[in-house]
Amino acid sequence: MTRNPLRIRCSSWIATLALLSACSSDNEPGASGSGGQPATGGSTPTAGKSAGSGGVATGGSASATGGATGGSVSPTGGTATGGSSAGAGAGAGGRASAGGSGGLTGGSAGNGNAGGSSGAGASSGGAAASGAGSGGAPTAGEGGSGGSVGGGAGGSPLAPVTDYSAPGPFKTSTQAGTGPDGTYTVIRPATLGEKGFLHAPITFGPGTGMEVSQLSGLLERFASHGFVVIGRQLTGGPRDAVTRMRMTAGLDWIIAQNSVAGSVFEGKLDVKRAVAMGYSVGGTGAVEIGGHEAIATVVSIHGHQAKGDLRGPLLLIGGTDDVMGDDRSWLAPTYEDSQVQTFFGTVVGANHGYIQGTVNGVPGGVETPAMIAWLRYWIYNDQDAKKYFYGDDCVMCSSPWTDPKRKNWQ
Repeated sequence: MTRNPLRIRCSSWIATLALLSACSSDNEPGASGSGGQPATGGSTPTAGKSAGSGGVATGGSASATGGATGGSVSPTGGTATGGSSAGAGAGAGGRASAGGSGGLTGGSAGNGNAGGSSGAGASSGGAAASGAGSGGAPTAGEGGSGGSVGGGAGGSPLAPVTDYSAPGPFKTSTQAGTGPDGTYTVIRPATLGEKGFLHAPITFGPGTGMEVSQLSGLLERFASHGFVVIGRQLTGGPRDAVTRMRMTAGLDWIIAQNSVAGSVFEGKLDVKRAVAMGYSVGGTGAVEIGGHEAIATVVSIHGHQAKGDLRGPLLLIGGTDDVMGDDRSWLAPTYEDSQVQTFFGTVVGANHGYIQGTVNGVPGGVETPAMIAWLRYWIYNDQDAKKYFYGDDCVMCSSPWTDPKRKNWQ
């Protein structure tokens, strides 16, 4: 899809609703949290106009009840070791640190579900990786100074799934009124740390004025795949400093809980493989805080133009009906400015409010399984998830997706 060059002339941000509307999408949720709800049903996403809402799941255990294959939520047994030579490339699709002191090469593509071993990035090169699963999935080492956390050779392995649009193996629980100042909501697996499983945190920013509960269906899907999601209402516009502060504060707080004696999270979080994610202004904020030392990957959902000193790969998701005045995607400048491995996917017919609705029973429609695949690959080493964004025939390369873009791709 060919777009005209970007021409945006917005004044400096002044805290008025009128100017916010000028610099953001027409469908950006307002202060009341009301926004757009896409149409439901049908196999091709369509635009719509009012905010979706979802129930809050509570209680339950972490037994494997979701997904197409079920099974244990925490595979056991098996170890894997990587090579010992420094180089660029870690496992299949992995990233060695840029300017760092090495990343392991060698080893076949690690897969926690089907044998094999994988080299995992290491800050000093040559560190053996151990893991679990049938055949063993290694735990990734950290990137070197200024580098990225090794991708595709992730942390605790997950039980395989065949349908990324379905709930994952973990039952979920939601707690509101928590976090660093009692204004955050945490959506997480009901039972944490089973058989040593380490859960990666997600700091999530919703659209302006939205409550986290308005995207509960979407966030519960992420939690059902092992993630601990923390977020709170945002009130500023694109590139607002308060947005960055709130998203960072939530992430720092949840990471700190991993070391708090008696905390439900104590020793159960993968504090070096966090995710920055958000919708609209939250997606903008996610990119801007992506240089946080704990963040392994960033996901911006219908976000605005943003820059960040990212340490890991970036996923941008937009829609053909979510465009600026010159018919270019809001995310196009973010893609152009990105200096890391980036995939930019666009859904045909999706407008700014698409992610708020439900399509064919899936909160967030076709965008949700794509994000789940991305997270499972980069954080938990789910090699099957690569089919969503690797190869010319990838899932995000065909209808209802269009015009896929890759940058610095490995």
